[in-house]
Amino acid sequence: MDQSENLTRIANDRALNFTAAGVSMLFALGPAKPAESPEDRMRRLLAYPGARVGAVRWGEQVHGRVIASLAAEPGRPLEEVACVGRCDALMTADTGLGLVVWTADCVPILITGDGVVAAVHAGWRGSVADVAGAVVRRFAVEYGVPPRTLRAMLGPAISGPRYEVSREVIDGLRAYGLDEKRWRNENRVDLRGFLAARLENLGLEPEAIDTVGPCTASTPELASYRRDGVRAGRQWSMIYRTD
Repeated sequence: MDQSENLTRIANDRALNFTAAGVSMLFALGPAKPAESPEDRMRRLLAYPGARVGAVRWGEQVHGRVIASLAAEPGRPLEEVACVGRCDALMTADTGLGLVVWTADCVPILITGDGVVAAVHAGWRGSVADVAGAVVRRFAVEYGVPPRTLRAMLGPAISGPRYEVSREVIDGLRAYGLDEKRWRNENRVDLRGFLAARLENLGLEPEAIDTVGPCTASTPELASYRRDGVRAGRQWSMIYRTD
């Protein structure tokens, strides 16, 4: 993974841009308050001259572990922008298909390995339901890509100091037996720390897991549900194969 963070502007949205061999990963930053609809934002992105995507898909996120595996029919490439229904993770081996998740404190995880990409939305409920584990297993079972060959990036999300939680959350996460020094400080939880530890536990190499971007709740220009409630906007995170 190219570790140089490139802050770029794509169709009026600021985003962190990372590249790997044949894969692009983008983490948008903001807006803090709702602006356009998801459809309008993605249509602007699709029309952006620098974008190398021919279609964009996202899910109706329900804080669970349902995965949508997407593939075009022969001779009929996917086009335009669309929500694919209820899911919190999307996967594809197709080229030029942008997979998107929307967040405002939850953790966006973008994963790539051997020509397959995935976009994952992981809040505390999804983390307790092990959406990360479901995706890693799908890489292996459906696409034949083992965990040790995967790379993952965890994007902007709420930080541990700003995320005070209930006993229900802590007990749900503790069930995985991960080192609590990596994700818990009394009643505060670092979801990105938990998910990085979980990905290692699932078989990813530690050096293949990166955390990028600031705390959403502590950064006024980023969307944060914990800070702004229903008035919060949404960040998008996208991964796609370029060749």
